[in-house]
Amino acid sequence: MAVASLFEIPKSAGDLQVWSFANAAHHRDINRVVYELQQVQLPDFFLDPFDPSDMDDWLYQHQQMHNAQNAVLGIAGFNLLELNWRDPEELLNWMEQHALEHVAAGQILNLG
Repeated sequence: MAVASLFEIPKSAGDLQVWSFANAAHHRDINRVVYELQQVQLPDFFLDPFDPSDMDDWLYQHQQMHNAQNAVLGIAGFNLLELNWRDPEELLNWMEQHALEHVAAGQILNLG
């Protein structure tokens, strides 16, 4: 699944499923390659499916995954804990910051 899909704001339930799957899949790839290269086991949480109407635990667990990968890979991360899914500007900023962290991890680990 292409990291580029993480930049796309879901407009429908189907789009959200694609985004949720792509995000979770890329996290699994990051965790796998970090373990293969550095023998470091990163935290792994269930990120898919993602439900914007009930996301407090998801945001916390997702942030923990980003914090761990960023620490191991030397990435300066963003605060991804706060997100108002109904605010288009906030959603756009969150999506961009989130995707940029995935791109940086992918580049370091030679992932797509």
